[in-house]
Amino acid sequence: MCDRRRVVLTGIGVVSCLGATFGELASGLVEGKSGVRALTRFDATRFPGSLAAEVRDGSFAAAEGPYSYEIRRAGRFVQYAVAAAESAVADLGMPWRELPPDRAGVYLGVSTGGLDEMEAAVLRQEQRGPGKISPYQITSMLPNMAAGLIAMRLGCSGPHYTFNAACAGGTQAIGEAMHGIRAGRLVSALVCGADGVLTPIAYSSFGAMRMLAASADVESVPRPFDESSNGIVLGEGAAAFVLEDREHAEARGATIYAELLGYAATTGGARVALQSKDDVWRCMEATLEDARLRAAEVDAIYAQAAGIRQGDECELEAIEAAFPPDRMRPAILSIKGHIGHTFAASGPFNVAGAVAALRSGKLPKTRNLRAPLARFAHMNFGPDYRVPRPRNILINTYGFGGLNASLCVAGARPTLQS
Repeated sequence: MCDRRRVVLTGIGVVSCLGATFGELASGLVEGKSGVRALTRFDATRFPGSLAAEVRDGSFAAAEGPYSYEIRRAGRFVQYAVAAAESAVADLGMPWRELPPDRAGVYLGVSTGGLDEMEAAVLRQEQRGPGKISPYQITSMLPNMAAGLIAMRLGCSGPHYTFNAACAGGTQAIGEAMHGIRAGRLVSALVCGADGVLTPIAYSSFGAMRMLAASADVESVPRPFDESSNGIVLGEGAAAFVLEDREHAEARGATIYAELLGYAATTGGARVALQSKDDVWRCMEATLEDARLRAAEVDAIYAQAAGIRQGDECELEAIEAAFPPDRMRPAILSIKGHIGHTFAASGPFNVAGAVAALRSGKLPKTRNLRAPLARFAHMNFGPDYRVPRPRNILINTYGFGGLNASLCVAGARPTLQS
């Protein structure tokens, strides 16, 4: 008999550079497709890197109905989040209003919020004067607007939260919602990670940090875990899920995509913009403890690895410590070569990829990995990694400011298993 509530995924919605459906993302990952291309939104040739994993205009339906006017005038991350959330709700198999409204929450992770709207407004004011600023300017760029608009459109009277937590934001949103349901405070939650950071100031800032992939070859970057890795490609989009108490989901005959087993977050880094091996290791260990799993029961790890060699090596060192040679080595992979670095949406996109792998039995390959880091040749992360059909998948994310967050996702399991 299980001594705690179990939390399952019953709805999925995606807005990505590979398409605006879960199916397009799932097939794109397994088929090795890439959404990386030359940036079209503005001229990026003056920056160290000019590629992007853009969401194509017109690839998803614009919001209609309540608050659609405000959504159209909000930052791109809001538009992506609303579209992904509504796809997840449509996938639920029942109207959201039939869920207990005061026990349904919205949890959303984001990094920069409406950076695109803020940057455009500053330029507009300086070039045309203060009178040209919209009365919707403040609400267009606040990080909490996506969660708020989603909650109000759904008629949710329970809590809504925003985790403004850099690249770990979406993972924290999922994990904290899971704990809310597990504790009995909620029956269901709409969770989402969203970001839209493709702006000139983002390119100049990451360029100043020497983090952008300095290549115009869309078929070769980014290169996670590779000896020749040279930086990240900026991405964008949103991934959203409906989480439910398993008993509630089963009682209504819901389709159960997967189960969330564990989550943990830790603080600590080598520098403000670089994680540390020990803190990443602690986060994974705490996640496995929360999931009630042994290291040998983890079949695969969807890594943070974005193509920055120092960060990729740090994560591999932590995995090496958490999964010693006397235990089964999990397959280690990154989907950044497919969809770029999507910041707070990284964790949710990894969850979507993990759910697809758990259901199909097929793990994607790490795209652009041609010369695996020699120092870690004994680990199972090369282009031909070995793994049986995955059952339990670990997901890692890290954010500037010493943020570390991990999740464990499993395939749907029998009700009586604890």
